[in-house]
Amino acid sequence: MDSLLNTAPCGFLTFTDDGTMTEVNATLADLLGYTRVELEGWHLQKVLPPGGRVFYHTHIFPLLKLHGRAEEIYVALRAKDGSDVPMMLNGVRRERDGVLVNDCVFVRMQQRHRFEDELLLARRAAEQANAARAKFLSMMSHDLRTPLTAVTGFAKLMQGGAYGPITEEQRDVLLRMNDACRELLRMINDILSFAQLESGRVEVRAEPVRLADAIARAESLIRVRVEERGLTLSSDCDGAVVLADPDKLQQILLNLLTNAIKFTASGGAISVSCSGDRERLRIHVRDTGIGIPAGQLDRVFDAFVQLDQQPADQSQRGVGLGLAISRDLSRAMEGELTVESVEGEGSVFTVELPRA
Repeated sequence: MDSLLNTAPCGFLTFTDDGTMTEVNATLADLLGYTRVELEGWHLQKVLPPGGRVFYHTHIFPLLKLHGRAEEIYVALRAKDGSDVPMMLNGVRRERDGVLVNDCVFVRMQQRHRFEDELLLARRAAEQANAARAKFLSMMSHDLRTPLTAVTGFAKLMQGGAYGPITEEQRDVLLRMNDACRELLRMINDILSFAQLESGRVEVRAEPVRLADAIARAESLIRVRVEERGLTLSSDCDGAVVLADPDKLQQILLNLLTNAIKFTASGGAISVSCSGDRERLRIHVRDTGIGIPAGQLDRVFDAFVQLDQQPADQSQRGVGLGLAISRDLSRAMEGELTVESVEGEGSVFTVELPRA
């Protein structure tokens, strides 16, 4: 073997198709704790750990035999003391002296191997942190709902006169209390839904749903709030049918309509319309509200993000999860949620779903 190759700063090894090592440079032998005499003439499996032997037969050698080369293959070589040395292998199959041989260069990967281990540990830590966060959010949401339900129940009993007559001023305070509890419950439900989506525990039950019926149900739930805010609400959808989870679609529509109410000043308008083609249907929720600055459109679907804008209805701040949840639910139903907006003129949120 040429003296330069023998002392090159990387390992070199030649083996025949039966696995016999015919040439090994001193660099590789020293790295593994052998002499060249101890390796040359022996089978390649002598320097491969059990898993590496399987990898050699199923991947490395087939690559060399079928394609004539193997590039940037990670492989561990077994040293004489039993330790594994991570290597990057590049191999070429060629004919020499009338015999097909496989020439391989090995570069030690000590630093890269350490970095990969650190990345793996960091990934596991991140996954554990996400799981812990989802569990905490879920537990917190459930624990908060119980006392909140009690507060709402007692307030309604007092409104009904269960604890004696009340004045109009007291009735007004109880109504405000109920509104605040309802808003807090909505936030808690958003957090709970987000925790379920993060942990992958949301099941989607796809079935044919008439858009007109789904929109009518959503409108009936927010009609009172629309009238209280002095807005107009209209819809124009035919009997088109989408393939969706009825409850999840209802949640998306309520989130979008509530969002439109939040950012539309008194006297404004909200409308729901539909369009589509043979395979997809789209629900458009339009408002004449304050709109979204062009530079912030990409952020509206991020979790826990609230834009710098002040909502027209200051009591509807929320926690910044409604749009994030709606997009995730749309995608879970093989759909999508997008937005178009002009600052000062309004926004259009579009839910696209497969046609049933």
